[in-house]
Amino acid sequence: MMGSREKTRTLRETLEAFSRDTNSNEKVQKLIRKWSTTVLIWPEDLDSGFLLKVENGKIHQIIESTTREDGKVKVIGKSDVITNMFKGKENLAHLYMDGVVQTYGSEKDQIVLDAVARLLWN
Repeated sequence: MMGSREKTRTLRETLEAFSRDTNSNEKVQKLIRKWSTTVLIWPEDLDSGFLLKVENGKIHQIIESTTREDGKVKVIGKSDVITNMFKGKENLAHLYMDGVVQTYGSEKDQIVLDAVARLLWN
């Protein structure tokens, strides 16, 4: 069983891979080229999360966050579920509808995040 340090490291590595894939995918970039926001990824079972800073469709920074107050968009759930979600192993829409993962923020931002995932993994 992974400890919190390992779960945090695994989540960060997953978000870094997601960032690289997002920034290098032409279809994704065409869709989100004007999208700028901050996305808080908050694992409920850990003491901190990560903030993705998006500017003009590119994820420019992934920084550790120690507060749930950060981010215009928030994705909250168990660390293993969020990690699998950002690896493309979990269907975002099902996770949202089943209440396994909660998202907060503008409807537009949530739709864009879902669209990015669909383009990357479908």
